[in-house]
Formats: sequence, structure tokens, C-alpha cells
Amino acid sequence: MKIAVVVSTFPPYQGGMGNMARSYAEGLSRRGHDVEVFCPDYGNIGEEPAAPYKVNWLKPRGKFRNSAFLPQLAGETCGFDLVNLHYPFYGGAESILFLKKTRGRHIPLVLNYQMDSTAKGWTGAALAGYGKIMLSPVLKAAEKVIVTSFDYAAHSAVGPAYRRHPKKFAAIPPGVDTSVFAPRPKSPELLSRYGFGPRERVVLFVGGLDRAHAFKGVDFLLETWAEAKPRDARLLVVGRGDLREKYIRTAAARGIAAEVVFDDTVGEAGLPAVYNLADLFVLPSVDRAESFGLVLIEALASGVPLLASALPGVRSVIENGRNGYAFGVKDRTDLAAKLALVLEDEPLRRRMASTARELAVSKYERTAVWAEVEKVFISAAAESLPL
Repeated sequence: MKIAVVVSTFPPYQGGMGNMARSYAEGLSRRGHDVEVFCPDYGNIGEEPAAPYKVNWLKPRGKFRNSAFLPQLAGETCGFDLVNLHYPFYGGAESILFLKKTRGRHIPLVLNYQMDSTAKGWTGAALAGYGKIMLSPVLKAAEKVIVTSFDYAAHSAVGPAYRRHPKKFAAIPPGVDTSVFAPRPKSPELLSRYGFGPRERVVLFVGGLDRAHAFKGVDFLLETWAEAKPRDARLLVVGRGDLREKYIRTAAARGIAAEVVFDDTVGEAGLPAVYNLADLFVLPSVDRAESFGLVLIEALASGVPLLASALPGVRSVIENGRNGYAFGVKDRTDLAAKLALVLEDEPLRRRMASTARELAVSKYERTAVWAEVEKVFISAAAESLPL
């Protein structure tokens, strides 16, 4: 099939939506399909690595944060056998909806529902209004809807549609390359670079530090760390964005500047070695804008136990006591207790590390995920289930 993957952000921008779209593009290309990606050009593309698919960077007619108005999308994608829209995409979904209304089943649509929009203030109100107008017709237009878990679907904005027409939905988690992300010894060079002592346990966070990813809960994590004061442990925060300096000031104001290391220089190639430094990985997200967390399965594949907020979807990755623990959303007391439990029990950490790797290989290996995605795409091309 000739497949158009449409997404609002794409690497080198750091974000789960773009990373999933890239994984789909790579996997479907390697399975013999002709794949092109369509994404707004925000002016910071950078150098593109070699890939088996083509990326089309489209000039937006207008843009706001990670959204862009691309009326040309309908014309650009009308010659494809199938369109895969990663949603939300404010300013792009409208063009794909217009395409479906004019071409119908001639171009099947697979919708990836990635996350709810949970912004606050006037922005949040505007997005909520947009969602009420756009989400229902986009869901109706799609032949299939992919979610990262049925748990998230049931508790998200697509919940009513999922309960009415469950057969239209498929739950496929992100995939991870378990040969790249794998258990390895800690790098002496990295330990020296970060100034970590031989007896210090490393707690790792990886994620975007921009306003679009404020839901990742870095403020909450820093506040918890300042209250918990884990013994013989350091916190490593890896990511870049316009909130990074704010977080650095917060750490200083909380008196934990010496205990927290921020690094915004880690590129994609350097991430596996950073995961290998970690004794524990934490994802402290605070609302439903977090639907799964690709970083969780990268940590699992690296043999690193997890602590993650018990949010719908996110909690589906956690098997309490086996590969980590879920803690109450925005519950500092619970997170502090789980930090102490795992950091102070080395035999427990070792058992969970072993299980983490096993689960990553059995449930999240990317080649198996790609095969499931392809099945959904083929099914979408062969049938229509009106919503």
C-alpha cells in the first residue's frame, strides 16, 4: 500500500507522538509499503537521518505551539491508498476530514488517538471547544482507531465512542528496539561526566521540558524529591525545552541543586547509555495528556524498574512488584514511599530489573508491534464500520 502518515510533530522534535509516527513509518516501510510522512515545518527541522520513508515538511499557513494550519494536506494526500492520522492535530485534521468527505472509502483512514488535550486557561478552553466540534466527525470518518491501551480509551475523550463501537478500536502499544535498548554495564565516562559516586543510586527521568510537555510532572517530581531526600541517590533529568531553566531554579530554591543533574545535550544515539546508568526510572505525569509513555518501555528494555503515575494507560505498563510500582497521581507521599522502597532494597531492584527486560521482549518488541499495525491497516482498507 501507499500510506500517508500525518502528524503534528516529528523528530528531531522530542515527543511521543512524533516518535510513534516515525516508528510506524519505519516499520511499515520495512514490511514493504510505500510510506510518506506529512508534518508541519516549524523552522527547526535539522539534519534528517537516512530512512526508508520520505518526510514531507509542509509550510503552515498559521501555527500555534505544536499545531499548524495545513489546508494543503488534502491535496498532498489524495493519491494515497490509506491515510494514518495521529491525533490530536489541530489545523491538520480538518484537511484529512475534508479529504474523507470528498473521497470516502477510496482513501481509508486509520486514526491514532494519542492523547487528550488538557491545557489550562484560555488555551485549554479553546482546545476543549475544538475537541467537541472535531473529535466526533474525525472518529466517524475513520475506518479504524488505534489506541495505546483499552484502559486509556475507556477513560479518555474517545470513551463514549469506544463503548458504543468497541470493534472499531484496536489497542497497540508503542514498540521498542530491544537490541538498542538493552541491559549493559554503566558507562564510566558518563558516571564521571555527571559526577555520580560509585555507591550512589541513579533515578532517571527522560522527557520534553517544554510547555507542551508540562504534564510530565517535573515540578511535582522535584517537590517530592526535596521532601523525601532519598539517601545515596541522585536524580538525572534528561530533556530540553523552554521550561528547563525554570526547573533548574526550582531545584535550587528547594535546596536540591546538588542532588539533581539536568542534561539537555543527550541525542537519540546517546539515550541507551543514559538508561543503562539508571537504577530506577520515574514517570511522574500529572494528567490524561499522558496516555502511555514510550520512555517506560525503553527503560523496561534496558532492564530498569519503573515508578509511574497510576494514570489510565500508563498504569497498564506496570505490574506492581514485578517490574516496578504505580503511585497515586500527584501523591507526593506515595511517590516518596515507593522511592524509598525500591532504592533501599537491592534484591528487589534486581528481581524487577530482570522481569522488566523479559516483559519488554515479550510485549513491546517493535517488529511484533509493526506486524499488528499492518494488520489493522489492511483491515481498514478492506472494511468500513460507521461510527
